Amino acid sequence: MPALIALLLTAFVMRGPVTGVGPVAAEVVAAYGTTWSLYGLLAALPVAAFGLCSFLAPALQARLGLCGAASAALGLLFLGTALRFIANLAAFAGGMFLLGAGIALLNVLMPVVIKTRWPRRIGMLMGLYTGMIGLSGAVGGLTAAPLFAWGGSLNWPFGFWTAAAVLALMVWLLLMQGRTQGLSNESPCSAPKSAADKDRPQGLLRRTMRIPLAWILTGVMGLQSTLIYTAAAWMPSYWRAQGMSFETTGIWIFVFLFSGLPASVMTAKFFKVCPNDRTAGAVLSLLYVLGLAGWLAGGAWLLPASVAAGAAQGAMLSAAFLLMASHAKDSQAMLAVSTLSQGIGYLAAGAGPFIFGRLLQATGGWTAPFVFFTAVILLWGLCVRLADTHQTVD
Repeated sequence: MPALIALLLTAFVMRGPVTGVGPVAAEVVAAYGTTWSLYGLLAALPVAAFGLCSFLAPALQARLGLCGAASAALGLLFLGTALRFIANLAAFAGGMFLLGAGIALLNVLMPVVIKTRWPRRIGMLMGLYTGMIGLSGAVGGLTAAPLFAWGGSLNWPFGFWTAAAVLALMVWLLLMQGRTQGLSNESPCSAPKSAADKDRPQGLLRRTMRIPLAWILTGVMGLQSTLIYTAAAWMPSYWRAQGMSFETTGIWIFVFLFSGLPASVMTAKFFKVCPNDRTAGAVLSLLYVLGLAGWLAGGAWLLPASVAAGAAQGAMLSAAFLLMASHAKDSQAMLAVSTLSQGIGYLAAGAGPFIFGRLLQATGGWTAPFVFFTAVILLWGLCVRLADTHQTVD
């Protein structure tokens, strides 16, 4: 139970500190005396850190052990959120990058924790984990403005996530100190005792990069990330171009994100009832395409479309972790494939909104950008199909 609490508390702080910034963007610009252009760069820092810092996870795990690495990552996240209390632009920028770095490390480490601690319940735990991540993002976006209005300061929405990070960190420290039950019989809370042990994760990562299946799984992770970042960045702009109010666009994005929560929890069962993984991937791709079509149609289609697209998006994230866990031979292989897929995947995902915008600018219309978006959905399904033809990452 303590390990489960640690997992869920950690997942709860893995998106909210980032999604809680957008709703108070105007207040951030005013408080730090910056421009909107620079604010856009600051808002992108955590996502950049997701990709860049993921590759540090194997070395950190080798030196500190799984619990130690998770605690260090949470420490970075806490420090990042705390720096945002300082009324200084440099401190805010540093805080945004550091909290992104902490989340990047946790992105890699938490699936390994699940595979190590709950090897026979991976499906259910991956669902709970990704569902809690989705809840974190939804809560961050939903509570930021009310907390600011209630407290009259950015310290309130930012402080909420600082407190949550402290709570999660305390539970991990208790696990490390042996005051509660350890994570598993494999003792992941203990650091390796030999130099060979410390070098193994990095060597395994290099070997993993030569395995085609690892790159296919990177595609599964990266493409679903591309979809969610592109949808969040551009769907409100499309709706506003069609005459929708700013407030209403926020409602539909929230419905989209919130609909992914139950879907992510049920993904493992969905994959089991499908004849094979490729069928499950095809169904999710079709569901997302139908959701996109409803978004473009607008009107009465917006609700079912947001639910359909959100359910597909939430299930896609769970599917990425499930496929990594099922194809990784052991926890070390899981660490390597998780590092590669999330490091490269998040770096590539950042190109999605940029490509969408370039197509919009180049063509002067929305057709080409949404053709690109649809192609990404279909390519995700193809990657799942290809993964289903391979066995394991050793």
